[in-house]
Amino acid sequence: MSRHRRTYALGGILLVVLLLLAVLFSTRNERFDWRETYDEESTEPYGTKVIYDFLQSYFPGKEFITLKDSIKHVLPVEGETGNYIFVGEALYMDSIDLRYLRDFVSAGNVAFISSKTIPFDLMFYLYFDECDEAYWDDYDIIQDTLVHLNLEHSNLRADSAYEYQFFSHNITQYYNWSYVADYYFCELEEGLVPIGYMNDSLVNFVRRKMGDGYFYLHTTPLAFTNLQLLDDEGQEYASALLSHLQEGAIYWDSYSRVPEWLGRRRNQNQYYSPDRSLSTDSPLQYILSQPPLAWAWYLLLAMGLLYLIFRAKRKQRIIPVVEANSNTSLEFIATIGRLSFLQNNHKQLAMQQMKLFLAYVREHYYLNTRELDATFVEKLVYKSETDKALIDKILLLYKNIKSSSFVSENTLIEFHQRLDAFYRNCK
Repeated sequence: MSRHRRTYALGGILLVVLLLLAVLFSTRNERFDWRETYDEESTEPYGTKVIYDFLQSYFPGKEFITLKDSIKHVLPVEGETGNYIFVGEALYMDSIDLRYLRDFVSAGNVAFISSKTIPFDLMFYLYFDECDEAYWDDYDIIQDTLVHLNLEHSNLRADSAYEYQFFSHNITQYYNWSYVADYYFCELEEGLVPIGYMNDSLVNFVRRKMGDGYFYLHTTPLAFTNLQLLDDEGQEYASALLSHLQEGAIYWDSYSRVPEWLGRRRNQNQYYSPDRSLSTDSPLQYILSQPPLAWAWYLLLAMGLLYLIFRAKRKQRIIPVVEANSNTSLEFIATIGRLSFLQNNHKQLAMQQMKLFLAYVREHYYLNTRELDATFVEKLVYKSETDKALIDKILLLYKNIKSSSFVSENTLIEFHQRLDAFYRNCK
């Protein structure tokens, strides 16, 4: 299928989508998710459902496989040719995944990666021969609201560059556009080759030969989102990029997609050494390489293990502190007494004071206060070591108050004084 026929096919597929999205965008109450998800199942502005559906029939009769898990043992390294495609902010692969991807390309296949940052662990193999001691760091960034993209090859280059803007909530905003700096190109036979530009001077599309196949690195994944494919220019530019694929199966990677901040953080300097060798050392490896430190490490582990064993056997459950029960009855009596005093109810106040007195006797001398007879008086005199006459006077006043219908203030004062004398003199 020629490039122009593919462009027309893409335009036909997108026509319905264009009309649908135009209606949706014109609806005031409709809200869109403006995050850059690059999700192949998302119809939001920065999803990739349009290009995902289009690629499923890009090579008629060829397989289209969505990678929902690691690429280990999935990408073929021999037999029919194929294409690995990744579109997203950043991708993460472990060392085994990267080895399988390199073997897949070396066997004569194509890897097309469109992302805003690229893993250093991959570029270690794609950019191993340095140009003027320019060690690989990451894609550079310019900030702008609008850029112009075009391709190098004369058969693919448009007369006027394709214009791209970044929108958020239908408003043009500044955006971080990634590109490959010029000092990474030094015309090595197997080095990076620029094949696409941003603003006519910044490289945003490169090719790198590996074995019998090619890596294509594209720094503007925004070009493959639903929003950018709404117009003819976006469709034509995307079709020109995809023309670098070779006829065969397509492997769409949705598993390795990670946010841009995570991809760039992994590319910080601590992940590799200045001499361009991948660092496999760790602090523990250094400790184990030194016999004294190794013995100290093993001793520390042994002591920690013993501590856990003995601690598990001997540790006793913490016994909770039980607070003493508070005598709320006394608090209630005191409250009633204050209320009686405010109401000038002398008899009630005297009766409450007697209740407090009897409660005091029960708590301190453990006497039964049900019968206030001679036996009770003898026991109280013995235990409190107070004058018997004082106790007799208290009990006499109590009997008089209890049997009277009216209690004078003087009687209440005298009763209080006798009780106070008992409290001051008792043991």
